Amino acid sequence: MPDQSATVKQTSQTPGTAQQVLAALSLAGQVALHRPMGVPHPGQVKAAMTETDQWLGMVSEEEYREVLNKLIGYVHLPAGHLGKTDELYLEQQLTDLLGFQVTAELEGHRLNHSIGIMGAEQHLMRSPTDSLSGHDAFQEAGIAPNRGAFGWFTENGELTQEAIQREKYYFAVQLMYLPSWNAEHETLKPWYKYRKMVMVNPANELAVVGVVADAGPAEWVQKQFGGSPEVIREGKVWSPQSAGHVLLYFVDDPENKVPLGVISLKRTAPAQIVPGPTP
Repeated sequence: MPDQSATVKQTSQTPGTAQQVLAALSLAGQVALHRPMGVPHPGQVKAAMTETDQWLGMVSEEEYREVLNKLIGYVHLPAGHLGKTDELYLEQQLTDLLGFQVTAELEGHRLNHSIGIMGAEQHLMRSPTDSLSGHDAFQEAGIAPNRGAFGWFTENGELTQEAIQREKYYFAVQLMYLPSWNAEHETLKPWYKYRKMVMVNPANELAVVGVVADAGPAEWVQKQFGGSPEVIREGKVWSPQSAGHVLLYFVDDPENKVPLGVISLKRTAPAQIVPGPTP
C-alpha cells in the first residue's frame, strides 16, 4: 500500500486557531486509496449462544430480511446521518440485532457521519520497536511510518493483549473536521481515545467491534472512515456487495463487556467470530 500523506485544506479558521488545526492534522494516519486484495482472516468461531443468536432465533425470516434490507438501503444513502425517526429505528434494530447498546450519539458526542464509505488503513506501530513482522496477519497492508493519533498502544511500556486487540481492530475517524475540534480538542481527544464503536456491513451480514485509534481520512479522499487491515478484510468491507458502504455507530459499553472482533449476522449459521490467539 502506497504511502499517502493526508493534506487537508483549512477552511474558515481564524489565525488564532491555525496551530490547533496543524495539531489536528498531525493526528491523521496513512490514507489508503486502493481496495484491499486480501481474504478474510480465519478466526475461531464461538459456538456458544450469544444475545445476537437469541435475537436471530426469535424473529421470523421475513422480519430478519426486512431489517437487513433496510440496513442495506441506509448504507447507500449519501454520507451523513439519517433523519431522527430513521436514526432511532436503526439504533433500536442494531441494539436488538447485536445484543448490546448502539447509538449515533454518546454523551453528547457525535461524528460528522454515521453512514459513509470506509477506506483501508495500514497497520499502526504499537510501540517504538514495533515492525510489520510483529503483526500476525495481513502484512501486505504495510505499516504506517508514524504513530497513530493517540500515540503508542503500550500500557506502562508493556504491549498487553488488550493493546494488541485495539490496534488489530481500530477505526480512523475524522476528528479534525468536528465543528468544535478547534476550540475543544484538548477535551475531545481523550474522550475519543480508544472509544468503542461498531462497523456494520449489512451487505455481507457482518459487523466489527473496534476502537477509535487514529484520525482521518482527509476530505479529498472522499471516504468518511478508515479501518485497520483486520477490520477491512475480516469485515469484507470492500467485497463486491458492500463496495465500502458501511454504518459506524458508538457502542455504549461503560463496563467494557463487549469484546473487540467480528460478529456474524447470518441467520443460517449465527455465531460470533473472535480472533485467533496471538503468537
